[in-house]
Amino acid sequence: MRKNAKSFLISSISLLTILILASTFLTNLSTNNINTISEPPDFYGDSKEVDIYEFTNYLKKNEIIVYLPSDILSKFEMTAIYLSESPFIAIVVYSEESNKDYKTAELTIQISPAISIPTYNELSSNIKNAEFEKAYEINDWPVFVNERASSGGESSFIAKYGEYTLLTIVWIEMNQYMINSPTLVTDEVMVLTENMRNLDDK
Repeated sequence: MRKNAKSFLISSISLLTILILASTFLTNLSTNNINTISEPPDFYGDSKEVDIYEFTNYLKKNEIIVYLPSDILSKFEMTAIYLSESPFIAIVVYSEESNKDYKTAELTIQISPAISIPTYNELSSNIKNAEFEKAYEINDWPVFVNERASSGGESSFIAKYGEYTLLTIVWIEMNQYMINSPTLVTDEVMVLTENMRNLDDK
């Protein structure tokens, strides 16, 4: 019994750590409420920049399956990957300006373990502002879009894009993907999401 209690305590502490660090794009999700705020904190101190080979090797070693767009919009190129190994959180940066800063790049995808995975019906029932918030199901993945998500007060982001961004949350298998795309429209992000593929298969 003590061993089980200890294991539960360790699991709870690990889960709390993930919740704290995953606030690169803060999301509160429950069956009754969804609030999305795009707010990149200072993740640089908690992560290291890696190339695609280091990233894929880490994923294979730890048996983590990651999906990324297989057909990224032609104007973007992958410019950086920031990785925190314990707990696993990654931010993949895309830009047409060769920008490697996840706080100001035109497209970023944050990947972290999913705390919970909602159904499409749960997402739909939690829409608070139908003018800006939408729920979708793409490739059997639940997808939540907030076309007017708060930038979280990040001054460099506001100076470049304004106070709001397009924030898309996709749940694929055991991971949550938070796509921050201030220069795109929803239709473009839907195409990007539809073309997400297992990194091992790309």
